[in-house]
Amino acid sequence: MDSAVVEGAHRALVSERYLPGRLQWLMFLRVFFTTILLGSTIIVQFRASESFITPPLLTLYGLIATVYVLTFIYVLALKRIRSTVRFAYVQISLDTVFVTAIIYVTGGIASVFSFLYLVVVVYTSIFLYKRGSLIMAASCSIQYGTMIDLEYYGILHPFYSLAGSGAQTFEPSYVLYRVLMTMVGCFLVAFLSSYLAQQSLSAEKELKAKQKDLKQLEAFNASIIQSMDSGLLTLDPEGRITSFNRGAEEITGFAQGEVLGKPLAHVFPGLVERDVAFRESFQKARRRNDVEFRRKNGTTGYLGFSISSLTGPDGRVIGDLLIFQDLTALKRMEAHVKRMDKLAAIGEMAAGIAHEIKNPLASMSGSVQLLKNEIGNTPMAQKLMQIVLRETDRLTALANDFLLFAHPGPGKKKAIELSSSIEEILELFQQDPLCRNRVKVVRHLVPETWTEIDPGHMRQIFWNLLLNAAEAIDGSGRIEVSMKVGRELVHVAIKDDGCGISEENSKDIFNPFFSTKAHGSGLGLSIVHRLVECYDGHIEVQSREGNGATFILSLNRIDPPGSSRQLPEERSA
Repeated sequence: MDSAVVEGAHRALVSERYLPGRLQWLMFLRVFFTTILLGSTIIVQFRASESFITPPLLTLYGLIATVYVLTFIYVLALKRIRSTVRFAYVQISLDTVFVTAIIYVTGGIASVFSFLYLVVVVYTSIFLYKRGSLIMAASCSIQYGTMIDLEYYGILHPFYSLAGSGAQTFEPSYVLYRVLMTMVGCFLVAFLSSYLAQQSLSAEKELKAKQKDLKQLEAFNASIIQSMDSGLLTLDPEGRITSFNRGAEEITGFAQGEVLGKPLAHVFPGLVERDVAFRESFQKARRRNDVEFRRKNGTTGYLGFSISSLTGPDGRVIGDLLIFQDLTALKRMEAHVKRMDKLAAIGEMAAGIAHEIKNPLASMSGSVQLLKNEIGNTPMAQKLMQIVLRETDRLTALANDFLLFAHPGPGKKKAIELSSSIEEILELFQQDPLCRNRVKVVRHLVPETWTEIDPGHMRQIFWNLLLNAAEAIDGSGRIEVSMKVGRELVHVAIKDDGCGISEENSKDIFNPFFSTKAHGSGLGLSIVHRLVECYDGHIEVQSREGNGATFILSLNRIDPPGSSRQLPEERSA
């Protein structure tokens, strides 16, 4: 397509879009300058005349009134006119006639207002570009030349308030010179102003295109930054936060509005000052580091971060860019793998020891039973025999726990209705001396929830967790058992209001032989952990020292036996 056609179409589009507002300004300025110019002319005319109603003054009054009336009509018509370009042509054409009338009234060839033609041509190029300015330059030239010719031949007799003589008193060469200079001036100004208007239009077009590209680029970059899983924040040279993406909000728990303009220590309190690696990364190496941090809600996690400098076009450092990830889950996974490796080694050793201990214990127990019948029935002998038998039984139970921890085995899986099975275990637990008349058990169970597990293993898992919760309660207290059913998993939470678990101990509670109790073997929670993993389950603890603990057990959910329907939606007790 021809570039001229495209350019013309673009100009028309721009004109139709911006002309209404520009025409309003033109109307205002027309009234303003008419009032100033003609008002000052009236003052000069009045000083040279003794009456307010001399012909020159009456003509000036009429011109001012005409401008006001036309402006009022323009304002009313602007809201109803569809083609603002044609409306602009009409207004500016009438302006050329108005300028010709002013020149005629103020002296014709001797008038000082002939420069107004140039003003009309200039703002025509702004409104109507090259074509419109050339048309108006021709119109002004024709009107001025016609008026001066008629004046020169005596057909027109302009008022001579501001001039001493008429056109016929000048030499023909001078009259021709004035007409030609005015015409040349109008066309030169038309070409020059239209060229500048065209350049302005092209610059405006390029600027808008660049602004559009810039906005699209900014939106694209913002979308990328906000879509990042990693946290991203920027700092100014004073260390204040200037940007904070959605990933950073999710990792830290702070909203963007809470941190903008704040120092980095507001998000990571004490971290910059306390952690040497973090501080060195900021000041020296600026390498990647992993540190421990505390979220807004007070929970602790692990942060992996890298820092780089932000530089301006001149190479000057204008701030810092901090990209970080929440490594808490990864660290937990690493700790879990390490623990599993450790447990595997300990399990193998415990299995061997347990096998070696159980056989002698069985022999010892049988021998003691025979000796008990052979030795005299003295109180001291009976007491000693009871001690030996009791400790033998305890060692046998401990050896069995070792074996269960070392090789729990998958057991005999069976589809069970979880809520009713938990209810049975809770009924038995409430009769246990550790719980009776001391601990209140609250249930929030979801019926018709099925899982697949060995019933014996399930009883052992829940019994150990309930005993652990009861032993953590000093005096009377409360244990709450609740269920939440997801699409694929069943979550059972056992919550107590006991002494809680310190942050340091919570990392080791599932390790074998770790116990904070005076007479604990440290195998109860380890066995629970091993049994749960045998069924592809998961167990975690949430606790703060002095505020009780919550053990959350997650097991696979299955369809009820004999049912072909899909699992229902998520439910909570």
